[in-house]
Amino acid sequence: MEIVITHPEMGIYLGNCLGLGFWTLIDPVGQPAATTFPDADAARTHISSWDENNDPNAYDFIEVASGSILALKAAGLESLMGDMVADAVRYGGV
Repeated sequence: MEIVITHPEMGIYLGNCLGLGFWTLIDPVGQPAATTFPDADAARTHISSWDENNDPNAYDFIEVASGSILALKAAGLESLMGDMVADAVRYGGV
């Protein structure tokens, strides 16, 4: 199993680029999968490296089979997916 980072207001963590974090409930930017980590400790370390909102205790760590849309749904995370599916289809990621 792998771990995804979630937040009740921002959704599922998708990754970052140029210092900006991307989340499913804010702007999924067409990403067809979430960033995964091998365990919660690795996810906590990653959060601690952020310049802002870097308190690991403010996030949840959910076990998933993978970061794919299907695996996120299977893990019961559909309510946190926002426009992820529609955007991934629109941008050709699914």
